[in-house]
Amino acid sequence: MTQIFADRRDIDFVLHEQLEVSALSNFEKFKDFGRKVVDMILTEARNLSVKEILPTSKIGDTLGCTFDKGEVTIPHEFKHAWELLKEGEWLAPSDSPEWGGQGMPEVVALAAREYLINGNITLMIYAALTHGSARLVETFGTEQLKQTYLRKMFTGEWTGTMVLTEPEAGSDLGMLTTSAVKNDDGTYSITGNKIFISSGEHDLVPNIVHFVLARIEGAPPGSGGVSLFLVPKYLVNEDGGLGARNDVVCTGIEEKMGLHGSPTCSLSFGSKGR
Repeated sequence: MTQIFADRRDIDFVLHEQLEVSALSNFEKFKDFGRKVVDMILTEARNLSVKEILPTSKIGDTLGCTFDKGEVTIPHEFKHAWELLKEGEWLAPSDSPEWGGQGMPEVVALAAREYLINGNITLMIYAALTHGSARLVETFGTEQLKQTYLRKMFTGEWTGTMVLTEPEAGSDLGMLTTSAVKNDDGTYSITGNKIFISSGEHDLVPNIVHFVLARIEGAPPGSGGVSLFLVPKYLVNEDGGLGARNDVVCTGIEEKMGLHGSPTCSLSFGSKGR
């Protein structure tokens, strides 16, 4: 079974014979990632996937996620697997140690990720969305946003989403109608409905950081008038602790064959007038 979803000989051939990744250790940035360390990383990823992640795949698809009054419950077994991903620092392996990453070469991280994803793709959807969202903060966020969110997302303490699609605006995001109105304190109030949001609501972690496309009041029509907003499920206090629940409500989850362990949510923003 393990050789079907990820063949170690295949991976070794590509990394060591074709790409010669151990040569990267000649650079100061990757000096600790010689062949011995690379092989150890791959072995650990394989063991984690085979022993801990793969068994959750059937459980996730059989049990699925449940929706009740705005709350989504995921399979309990996912939580243990997620804790192991956190402990092993597998959620941001190629990112800066300053923010909770391991700093390994991206090509090595990709090889390790093949094992993890093929063990249970629905579990790793949470991880992939969180990593992509965190990279947005790292690339475009202010220093305050980085200090508040980046480490918690790269380490898996909180998760992230991409909130794009609307009922009337599928692939043409320039047609979206979700609005953003600026408040006196510089924040924005977001109002609108979104659909098909992977991992949009769940009980895997205490907070979910949504990245929401919306149109600022007075912005031009089309994609040129669309902006991206960071909207946490729970507001974050100055000390980094969680504050009040934000005005984000899950209104339902979709059926996706083969992806029952990953909730595909419809979300409502601003429905409570906050």
